[in-house]
Amino acid sequence: MRLDPELLEGPPAAGARVLALGRLADAEEAATRLGDPADLEALHDFRVAVRRLRSTLRPLAPALEGVLTGRQRRRLARLARRTNPARDAEVLVAWLGEARGRLAAPYRGALDWLLDRVERRRTEGARDVLEVALPRFRRLAPRLGRRLSARPPAGAPTPTTLAALLASALRAQVRELREALGAVVGGEDAAGLHRARIEGKRLRYLLEPLRGVAGADAAAAVDALKGLQELLGRWHDLHQAREALAGALLEAAADRARRDRGAPSGDLRPGLLAIDQLAAREADETYGRLAGSYLRGRATGVLDLAYAVVAGLEGAPDAEAADAAAVASERRLLLAGLPPEAGGGAAVETELGWLPGEKERVGLARSASGEGWFRERAAPRGAIQIESISRADFEAWWPLTEGRRLARRVHRIEALPGWRFEEFTDRRLVLAVAEAGADAAAPAWLEPAVVREVTGERAYRDEALARRAPRRG
Repeated sequence: MRLDPELLEGPPAAGARVLALGRLADAEEAATRLGDPADLEALHDFRVAVRRLRSTLRPLAPALEGVLTGRQRRRLARLARRTNPARDAEVLVAWLGEARGRLAAPYRGALDWLLDRVERRRTEGARDVLEVALPRFRRLAPRLGRRLSARPPAGAPTPTTLAALLASALRAQVRELREALGAVVGGEDAAGLHRARIEGKRLRYLLEPLRGVAGADAAAAVDALKGLQELLGRWHDLHQAREALAGALLEAAADRARRDRGAPSGDLRPGLLAIDQLAAREADETYGRLAGSYLRGRATGVLDLAYAVVAGLEGAPDAEAADAAAVASERRLLLAGLPPEAGGGAAVETELGWLPGEKERVGLARSASGEGWFRERAAPRGAIQIESISRADFEAWWPLTEGRRLARRVHRIEALPGWRFEEFTDRRLVLAVAEAGADAAAPAWLEPAVVREVTGERAYRDEALARRAPRRG
């Protein structure tokens, strides 16, 4: 489904219900296909539909307070877990089929032995889905539908629009994914890679309804996340295969021990170990691609696209355009250094970082009166909107600005109202700025320090300086 502008700009409670009902309808449609043995994608599509439903209900909880009971949510979670064994076996059967051509002939007997056992597990898992999970879903779905369709109860205050609620949920989920990617410690970190895979799926499911939405089109972000998910999913499947092989080695050893101890042949261990080696090599290759393309940079390019969607939902104009408008009303001079006359006034030290998407920035300011944290957003007609934030919010957002930061000490003196002197502390740079409405004529004592005027030069705008690596030499 795709959200239309009217729904996005409407009340969050109504929009959240429509979105959840759409996800529920998708799951019900997928459930009708589960009984068709010829539909090879039915189980996968049902699992994805249920995950999408759960991933929608979770971040929209502020707008759905009192709608679904905790018991109903737990039932949905248990139902989703019930489909895991069948799907895991299905994926392993497919991989074993791919591996056959890469396995030496003497080892294929072990593959056939393993394949037979996995096929049986798939059959048992599919039967459990049809006989247990599906009936439970069919009983639960109408109840969820009735509660989602009912009149919204009065509840806790939420954002003013569905767009604002989704923006907040997306921002939090981007942060979760970035933290998960940064926490992965290597190609054997199954728990860390599993967490990253789950957080990536949750972000993608949140973005999908926004594909094609004017001003907040998530199509590019969804496509970029698919590349990340494919590698994480492939690694997960190979890890599952290796776990199954470890169990198979124990089972084969037990089978052999039960047979005549003098039997000269029939040892499956060499073949099973050869299959495990195939899985291990492919897992290492997959992790290498994952680390090179995503983990080392914490998927900054992907997350930038997601942040652009957030900015579009919040209706923020382009920050660079706002900066350009602000700069156009100022006179900026490049100085050889900070003149003594400029260094005697009150100074405020600031650190500023641009969030992915270039629409917003966060910062901290230190002065004689203390320390504060703030968030800046571009506003209409070139203005900059500044709001105070908590230290906790700053510390959560600041890591996302890595590679797009600047630090400076801003001096103002009473003798030259409307002027500020920016002494950058992360690089050798000093600027004098005559703000809009101030006397743009430089005082005589400033002239010896002026290198040249840089008012119209893009390279001396804040957003350009923040992208440039600091240099102190």
